[in-house]
Amino acid sequence: MLYQLLVGVFLVVKVISISVSVPRQNFLQLRDLNDVPTKYDVVKGLFVQTDDDTDALKFDINKDNFGLKKDTSWDDVLGKLKDLNDNDNGEIYKLFFLARHGEGYHNIAGDGYPEKNWTCYWSIQDGNGTMEWYDALLTDNGHDQISTLSDSWKNQLYTNNAPLPQSYYVSPMRRCLQTYNYTWSSILNDTKVPLIKEFARETYGIDSQSRRHNKTYIEEFVPTYKFEDGFTEEDELWEKDKNESSEHREYRATVLFNDIFSSDTSDVISITSHSGTVSSMLKVLNHRKFSLKTGQMIPVLVKASDFGKYTPPDLSDKDWATLPKECDSFSEF
Repeated sequence: MLYQLLVGVFLVVKVISISVSVPRQNFLQLRDLNDVPTKYDVVKGLFVQTDDDTDALKFDINKDNFGLKKDTSWDDVLGKLKDLNDNDNGEIYKLFFLARHGEGYHNIAGDGYPEKNWTCYWSIQDGNGTMEWYDALLTDNGHDQISTLSDSWKNQLYTNNAPLPQSYYVSPMRRCLQTYNYTWSSILNDTKVPLIKEFARETYGIDSQSRRHNKTYIEEFVPTYKFEDGFTEEDELWEKDKNESSEHREYRATVLFNDIFSSDTSDVISITSHSGTVSSMLKVLNHRKFSLKTGQMIPVLVKASDFGKYTPPDLSDKDWATLPKECDSFSEF
């Protein structure tokens, strides 16, 4: 079944101490590195999210017209996109809709445990005997958030002539797989199939919410979705004692965009992902910081330029975090 009735809770583990291990770049399978963008930029002037005076904490994608600037229409956006792509300098422009999943059980669980107990013990368990929070599902509130977003999409599409994305990418985590379905199923009616991308997942390591199910399970959970080439049966990225660094997550985001720009000719693209990963995407794209609340989305018009050979960064001095030292002697029972 696509959706299973599970009640679970989870809060992202707070990792503050530092490990001395080298980031595992070797797990990232890259496409041809000789003809990808080496520079990304955001086209400003269309969406208020690019303005420094827009407060991300107060902004609501559903109430604020997707961020379209006053006197700017979707026809204006698409006209701008077409004009920008009609160039002879090798630049490519794409309109992305970057969505964060709806509220998951991992987003609300901290209220039920003392911080130290959660960080040092419960967050790394699959559950507590009553609830499972490993690879967390959406809460009822999360479902409602995405239903609201889907309704907003329908209004933008059918009333305001917004462009329907031509390609869809989604994280392999269950909360994102659900979010994609709740957002798009009643709009697309199976006319499009999302591609599951490993690199679209959230920061991984230590906590069970960031460990994905195996490919066989995901195939049964969302049988119509497609997997990218090379998607492994088991989760080969997650580690039980190390939490991915922000620099490595930005590296993943770069690889993801390099892959899309080198292999996908679509002009309008949807990606369903996570807060940390979307933050890294925005940084890679040279967008201002803009935190997304659960169930929110941000449109970004992206310029890709200076195509050539991509050289992965040297991250050997960027340590991955571990559990706090105080957890070494902690006992829950």
